[in-house]
Amino acid sequence: MTVYAADCGKETMVDQVGDWFGTFGKKGMEKNQILARRKADRLLACAQQKARKAVKEAQKSREDMKKRLGL
Repeated sequence: MTVYAADCGKETMVDQVGDWFGTFGKKGMEKNQILARRKADRLLACAQQKARKAVKEAQKSREDMKKRLGL
């Protein structure tokens, strides 16, 4: 999973703006909790997307191999 999540850690400008709006008016611990939760949610969503893509590619490879072997 770490291979797929490697590029998921990058924060875009849209993420930063969303975090700013999400934490506007918050202070201290509450702000840190919100930021951590939002980052974790983004990492999870990205990792799931990469995993789905990997599964799809593996299935395609399997089908290609079946065709080559004549099965």
